[in-house]
Amino acid sequence: MSDLFLDAFSAIESRMKVVDVIANNLANANTVGFKRDFSTILKLESGNDTASQVDLSSGDLINTGNELDAALSGPGMFVIDTPSGQRYTRAGNFALNGAGELVTKDSMKVLSTSGTPIVIGEGKAEIRDGGVVMVDGNEVATLKVVSFSDPVFLEKEGANRLAWNGLPSGVQPVSEPQIKGGYLERSNVNSVDEMVHLMGAYREFEAVQKTLKTLMTEMNAKLIQELGRLQ
Repeated sequence: MSDLFLDAFSAIESRMKVVDVIANNLANANTVGFKRDFSTILKLESGNDTASQVDLSSGDLINTGNELDAALSGPGMFVIDTPSGQRYTRAGNFALNGAGELVTKDSMKVLSTSGTPIVIGEGKAEIRDGGVVMVDGNEVATLKVVSFSDPVFLEKEGANRLAWNGLPSGVQPVSEPQIKGGYLERSNVNSVDEMVHLMGAYREFEAVQKTLKTLMTEMNAKLIQELGRLQ
């Protein structure tokens, strides 16, 4: 009986994790460059668990007319410098900080193909197709874009950025990135599909919950029988 209870509880916990992942996808359906997660329920000797992976498929592109916006229409991610080291994002809604450097919306510096921050200064800046950064009509840098050998080693950190947990050799520069200047990439979350997944996850959760209630009812009945024998 105890093994059955443990299996039921682990099954409930794994379904709750799946629901949390789907809910987070829905919450970020309108977040620029957001990549949805998908979860798989694993059957282990110790019970049930979940494994999540990032879906790197592209989202739709929208024309913003903002000269510092950039969107990736092909594989890869922009590289940014953070206090924890280099991180990766598909959110190309860039801006300038007080020092005239190109930064993300949370003030992380955007890196060039030379691996250094992109300094704009006080001139008129724009990002052209291919990720070329122009200032007053002069080319000053190109956005660095990298791809990954296996997305299973990508881990979300929040703030719409990801960390790479694989070998350094698994991160490779994209020589000719498909970047559109003046565009942004939408989230690749399809809200209708996610709602369908959410309803399915809830149905599975309810089914496991009913199984657990049945087990508890049977256990209570056996306890009552045992107590009756002792009287």
